[in-house]
Amino acid sequence: MKNLLVTVALAATALTAVPATAAQILYLSGSNYAEAVHNDGQAAGNSITLKTQPGGYLVDYTANAGAALTPNGNGFGKQNGPFSLVTVDPLTVGFSKMGFTLTPGGKNNLNYKFDVLVNFVGGGSQLLSGLLPSNGKVDIWADTGEVFDSLTIQNLQGRAKSKDSWAPYNFSDIRHTSFDAVALMTAVPEPATWAMMIIGFGAVGSMVRRRGRTQAFA
Repeated sequence: MKNLLVTVALAATALTAVPATAAQILYLSGSNYAEAVHNDGQAAGNSITLKTQPGGYLVDYTANAGAALTPNGNGFGKQNGPFSLVTVDPLTVGFSKMGFTLTPGGKNNLNYKFDVLVNFVGGGSQLLSGLLPSNGKVDIWADTGEVFDSLTIQNLQGRAKSKDSWAPYNFSDIRHTSFDAVALMTAVPEPATWAMMIIGFGAVGSMVRRRGRTQAFA
């Protein structure tokens, strides 16, 4: 029992000592990532499933309740709103990087900020906040060893001047989404997941040792 408590204590220490994940919002120009999400005549809906090229991976887009996403034409295009949030979820793969372009629903002369909630393969999430650039182009990168499972773009706010209060707005559309896919079997679990595995292994080891001692005295 003492050994089990020590194992649990060490695992708990590992949980508290793990540094925060370091996913980040970047503003990059240049080419898209390896997998580009394409429209292919899908009907509008609150949740739509699109497909990438060249890999053919399915990607779910889900808007907030009551909102509809409308694929605009075919090809590497855009998905129209309006919507207050949208979740982008590649169904059979993770991803290490994703880029997309957002159009705010307010006036062009406003300054905008927004949030992105990223969910990691193996558990855990991180909330990122950033300013929306004038061209709307945003990139989300995972840190080394991290793999994203999905992300939610949300909480768009705008104001004209720094002295003004921030006001909520919808997004008009999301377009030109691309990402670098990561096979799920190669994804590394989050540190918290490793810690729970350590607890489990420690418990099993303690039970086996205790059972061995009991049989020896029998």
